[in-house]
Amino acid sequence: MQSCATLQPADKEIKINLLTVDSKQNPIDAVCNLYSSSSKLDVIAPKNFMFVTQCSSINIVCKSGQLTGEYGVIGEQRNTSANNFIINSGIGYIFDRAIDAVTPLGSLMNLMSSDEEDCITERNITIVLE
Repeated sequence: MQSCATLQPADKEIKINLLTVDSKQNPIDAVCNLYSSSSKLDVIAPKNFMFVTQCSSINIVCKSGQLTGEYGVIGEQRNTSANNFIINSGIGYIFDRAIDAVTPLGSLMNLMSSDEEDCITERNITIVLE
């Protein structure tokens, strides 16, 4: 008997302090596009704001006139919404929780692999536009 269950990660509010500067470190206004695996937001920087997303990397592309700058890993955007919530079997999820509840190893592995520790809820990001 084999089963599998995957749940959609919870959304988190991440406070972002976004500063855009020129090559001499002078603040400069820019239009910035933020992307994550679950969210997209357009802002005018410099700005402090909340970005609601799942705990994942954030990519930012900023532009002011002919100047551009970026932060993170910028790759092709693809639609991942279909990949976020898959339950192959409700029995799989129940089986996974039952194993975790009755075995100390299952509980220990859940504590050690917590995504909450990896999620930074405040980020100070400076992007140099060149």
